Amino acid sequence: MSVREYEVYGLSVRSELPLTFRERAARRADVTFSMAPPGWFAEMSAHLAPERGDGDWYERRCAPDGSDFLRFPDLCECAVSPDGRGVACGLLDRATSESFQTYLLGPVLAYALVKQGLEPLHATTVVVDGRAIGFLAASGAGKSTLAAAFLAAGHRLLTDDLLLIRDIDGAPHGFPGPPRIKLLPDAARALLPRQAAASRMNPEAEKLIVPLDRDQCHAAPARLDRFVVLDDGHEPAHGAVEISTLARGYAMLHLLRSAFNRRIVSRARMRRQFASAAAWARRIPVRRVVYTRRLDAIADVRDAILR
Repeated sequence: MSVREYEVYGLSVRSELPLTFRERAARRADVTFSMAPPGWFAEMSAHLAPERGDGDWYERRCAPDGSDFLRFPDLCECAVSPDGRGVACGLLDRATSESFQTYLLGPVLAYALVKQGLEPLHATTVVVDGRAIGFLAASGAGKSTLAAAFLAAGHRLLTDDLLLIRDIDGAPHGFPGPPRIKLLPDAARALLPRQAAASRMNPEAEKLIVPLDRDQCHAAPARLDRFVVLDDGHEPAHGAVEISTLARGYAMLHLLRSAFNRRIVSRARMRRQFASAAAWARRIPVRRVVYTRRLDAIADVRDAILR
C-alpha cells in the first residue's frame, strides 16, 4: 500500500489512507497512520476492559504497554501507540471518508499529541487581519456557528475543533487544521448556503461536515490575538451582546476545561496541562461573550467581537 505525506496542525503526517486535503512532502513524520489487517483489533483488545468517560460516546481500552484502543461505534477503530507516533486504523460498516477523517484528525490525533507531550485545545479559530481568534466552549455551544459567521463576512478559518499552539519567534501561534467546518444544517444553509449540501458527521448526528474552499482557509500559522469564551449559561440584558475580559485565574479555568483530551490523567500530564493553561492565560487575553442563542443574531455577535 502506498504512503502519502501531508501537513496538518503544523505536524508532518504519513498515511496509508488517502486524506482529503493537499499532499505535501514530509520531513520526519510526527505521526504515521496505517491500516490494520482484518480481525487485528478484536485479537489485540479482547482481553482489555472497556472504559467510558463522562460525556464520551466512544470506547477506550488501555493496554499494559501504554497503547490506547479506541472504538467509535459503527465508524472506526484506532490504536494509538505508547509514544503517540503511530496510529493503526480500521474502518467499520457505516464510515464515510469524511466522517472517518473527522474522528481520526480530532479525538484520535489528540491522544497521539498528548502522548507526545503536547496539549491540544478544543477550540474553533478564525483569522482576522492576520491574527487568530480562538473560540472556547463546550461541544454544541456554537463555536463553529460563530466561526461560520466570520467566514460569511470574508474572514478565514484556521481550524475547527482541534487547536495546536506553538511558539514562533517567541509568540504563541495556532496552526491550520483540515479545510472543513462542522455545522448544523440550519447554520450551514444560513451562513454558507453554497456549501450546505454536505455529508453527516456520523449516521446518528445532525451535524454536517462542510468542506471549505482554499480562499476560506488560512493555510499558515497565525499569531493568537485572543481567546473568546462563549458563555451559554447566561442571557444578556435586553438582548445586547456583552463582552468582558476574564481575570487570569478564570481564564486559566476555561483553558483547562477546553483541553481536547481529558481521558489521559497521569500525574505528568496533569502537571503539563496546568502549566500550559497558566502560560496561555498569562500571554493571551481571554474574553467572555454573552449573547442570545439565535441564528438571526449571530452577525451582531461577530460584529461586536470585531469591534
